[in-house]
This record gives sequence, structure tokens and C-alpha cells, in this order.
Amino acid sequence: MIPERPESEVSSQGRRLQHFKRTVAKGALAAGIFGIIGLGAFYAANWQSLQHLPQLARAVSSHERVKWTRLNQVSPWFPKALIATEDRSFYTNWGISFQGIARAAWIDLQTGQFTQGGSTITQELVRDLVLSPAKTIPRKVSGVLLSLMTTALYSKQQILTMFINEVYLGDNAYGVGQAARSYFGVSAQHLNLPESAMLAGLPQLPSVYDPLVNYKLAKMRQLQVLNSMVQDHMISHQQAMRAYRAPLPLK
Repeated sequence: MIPERPESEVSSQGRRLQHFKRTVAKGALAAGIFGIIGLGAFYAANWQSLQHLPQLARAVSSHERVKWTRLNQVSPWFPKALIATEDRSFYTNWGISFQGIARAAWIDLQTGQFTQGGSTITQELVRDLVLSPAKTIPRKVSGVLLSLMTTALYSKQQILTMFINEVYLGDNAYGVGQAARSYFGVSAQHLNLPESAMLAGLPQLPSVYDPLVNYKLAKMRQLQVLNSMVQDHMISHQQAMRAYRAPLPLK
């Protein structure tokens, strides 16, 4: 027969359990309050600068003496290739990719370094125009919050327009308009599929994939972009192979 515990001991354990639950609840409430206050302070500190995001993007163009390129002045192939490569959920996400963040965090934990970005086009835009290039946890958290705010403030068309005008594409070219002329001697509106796929592969590592510097690596990257477009049903496999084999009129 199992001896029964004294009633006083059972009562004491119940009181300790209730005290523990109350402590946890108070801690959670305090954390929630401080979190809301912190988010409010972050919002207040950064909202005004985000309202000037288009001016910051235009400042890059004016500094580089590049004409601003509207989205309807760009070949449809380029934004398609860019989205397939950089941010395939661009039109449906909230400026961040939870899958990309989780994957990047896992790789960072394994390597012990902040090497992975997991960035969307919106995050890259915010990073280029607002944040410092330092790879730290606070900067990454700020990037996520600012990207959510940017998505609430601007349409996808506006975000994409800002990005294609300020992004660095190697060979001292900022924006698709300058890059199209620098590499191929054409306007952004006349970029074909092979040229668009080549340019869309540059934002990740523009100096490494620069076709004027390392044509072999640039072609490998172009093929990756074309394959991404095939996976997203933007083009057929036959179109991808024809584009990959097509000559590139590099200047």
C-alpha cells in the first residue's frame, strides 16, 4: 500500500505551482508590454526615413548620373528573371520570406558566421538604402521590421521600380538602365531573354559574375537564372536552352 502524503505537503506544492504560474504570466505580460513599446519606438524612429525611400533610390541614380527608369520602360524579361532568381514569392510575401530566414539562420548557426542572407527584393532594397552593410543580428532584425513596414507603405510595383534603379549590377553600373547600356549597348526596354537572365544573376555577387571579367562564371549564373524561370513556369526548357546558347553582344 502506497503511503499517502500529508495534506500540508500537497497544499504546499499546490501553492508553489500557483506561484510559478503567476510568475510566468507576469513575465510574459511584461515581455509583451516591453515588446510593444519597443516596436512602437522602432516604428516612430524609422517611419519618416522610409517615407523618403523613393528619394533615396533616386539619389543613387542622380549621383551616378543615370536616368531614372520606369518599370514600363524595361523589357518584361528582366523583372521576370529577377523575381525568379532573387525573390520568387515577391508578389505574395510581406517583404520577408520566413522560409528564407529560417534556412539562412540554420546555415549561420552551423557555420558560426552571418554568411547567409535569405533576403527578399524588399529586404535588399532596405539594406541598400537605409541600413549599414554590417552583418549583425540587430541589423538583420531591423531589416526584417523595416521590410514589413516598406511593404505596408509601398506597392509591389513601387518597390520593384526602386530596386531596379538602385541595385548595383557590376562594371560600375547602378540600375538596369545603366547596366543594359554598359554591357550590351541597348536600352533596358530592348533587353532580350538571354541578356535579361545575365543581368538578373548579377545582384548576388556582381563583381564575381561580371561577364566582362569572368565570362564562364557569368554563363553558369545565367543558366541558374534560366532554370529558375523554367521552374516557375515563366519559360519552357527549350526556351531556356535557346537563350543559354544564344550569343551575347557584350561591349
